[in-house]
Amino acid sequence: MNILLLKVTLMPSVIALVTLAIRRWGNKIGGLIGSMPWTAGPILLFFILEQGKSFGILAIQGTMTGILALISFCFCYCYYCRQRGWLPTLLLSYGVYTLTALFFNYLQLNLVVSYGLVIGCVLLTLRYFPKPTALPNSGRRLRFEIPIRMLVTTLFVLVVTGLASILGPNWSGILTPFPIMTSILAIFSHILQGGNATITTLRGLVIGLLGFTTFLFLQAFLLREFSVPLAFGIAFLVNTAINLIAGRIW
Repeated sequence: MNILLLKVTLMPSVIALVTLAIRRWGNKIGGLIGSMPWTAGPILLFFILEQGKSFGILAIQGTMTGILALISFCFCYCYYCRQRGWLPTLLLSYGVYTLTALFFNYLQLNLVVSYGLVIGCVLLTLRYFPKPTALPNSGRRLRFEIPIRMLVTTLFVLVVTGLASILGPNWSGILTPFPIMTSILAIFSHILQGGNATITTLRGLVIGLLGFTTFLFLQAFLLREFSVPLAFGIAFLVNTAINLIAGRIW
């Protein structure tokens, strides 16, 4: 199948299914589901298909930096979402994301240290994460919510993978977990259900980063030994198991 065709059919389908799952099972489970590698996994796959396995493996180190920045985005958005509207909260959170990414990219940590740092930051963030002050509102739904989510995410994947050869594996990896789906989850829950729903959703997403980060970390080793489908399949099962356990603990 043509890779471009795969991008414009796979990504919208995945986003639509994730959105429906969130509607079905609520904000916390929705955040956990949203944290699964629905965007980063396909982007890594497209890196491999278009740039080769070595490029994909090298990009994983940058992805760890991007996840650290994503954690800061989630914390910042939840900290301010009950005090400000969605746009200033989003812009402020993007600023924090950018500064975090630049700082950790400057440090040039190795993969194992980066993985340990991400796990530690997730646990620390959950300890101090804002708590909802009330149950989320039932909210309303926008008429074109799902198509908007599908379009934005697909465009992001096209841009990142299209620029991969220019950006190189490190910055391509850093941009892979850029909070596109996270922003969509945050904005829609913020507008339609209020700040408490946003906090519940993004807290679920941060919990899910334990499995998401492990999925990507494992790829650095599995891709060297196994085929792409097998490497992704093994890591996805580990990701799912971690999410199930973490969801029960937190």
